[in-house]
Amino acid sequence: MDTKSKKYLFGILFLIVVSAFTVQSYLFYDFKKDFDKEIRFIDDSLFALDRKVDSENDAREKEITDLRKESVNAIKSLGGNIDTLLKENEESKKAIEELSEGLEELENVQIQASKDFSSIIEDVIDSVVIVKAGNDFGSGVFVSPEYLITNYHVVEESPDDILIGTVDNKAYRANLVGYESNVDIAVLQVKGGNFPFLEFENMDNVKTGESVIAIGTPVGLSFSVTQGIVSSKQRTGPNRLNIYLQTDAPINPGNSGGPLINLNKKIVAINTWKIAGVEGLGFSVRADAAKDVYEEILEKV
Repeated sequence: MDTKSKKYLFGILFLIVVSAFTVQSYLFYDFKKDFDKEIRFIDDSLFALDRKVDSENDAREKEITDLRKESVNAIKSLGGNIDTLLKENEESKKAIEELSEGLEELENVQIQASKDFSSIIEDVIDSVVIVKAGNDFGSGVFVSPEYLITNYHVVEESPDDILIGTVDNKAYRANLVGYESNVDIAVLQVKGGNFPFLEFENMDNVKTGESVIAIGTPVGLSFSVTQGIVSSKQRTGPNRLNIYLQTDAPINPGNSGGPLINLNKKIVAINTWKIAGVEGLGFSVRADAAKDVYEEILEKV
């Protein structure tokens, strides 16, 4: 190759190198420009994120401060309420203790009443009898050595065929002396009898809520005893007479004519009827009304 050709080739190579360097420089500049732009974007994003974090931290700190203030105020307020609650709690404990003492006293009274009735039953049971008139059964109680009273409806169907049975399984013939159908009281006599008897209680001595027992022959179960209280001293019956005592002592068919007895071993009423289908609603002719009928019939005799 001659000298001229070499120069020409060298000139071309030089242009190529210069062009490559120029292109590389341009690309590097453009890359650096984009890179700087990305860095600025990242910096801006980090700054915005820092501001957001700072803002949220400020909000959280404010919430924490507010909660602390509310807690302090609540504790201060609760401090006053605690004193009131403690005082109310002491008053409640005292009331509960008093109520417990009252219940204990009531339980003791009930236990004592049950014990008392155990001995009372032994003393009064000999005065109570089964009354059989034809096919009808009821109960009765002696109020003198030879006179006893029962309900008239017990002997109404068979007034000439009356037998009485005592707790010691002895039977006696009884006569119908007289009756008052409106009051449902009948007086029977066992001539020559010398039976133990019970007295009528003065109704002024009878208190609502006091314990009583009913003795009789409910549904054929001879000499059964049920316990209850006097629910009311004055009730009006189907006959429109205000002569009845209300009790929750169970009264069933067969109890009719039997006595309702108190702790004084006296008759407070003569068991007569109950409201069908309802428990704890028994009615008995008060002692004063039964006694009046008894004495009027004996006066006629």
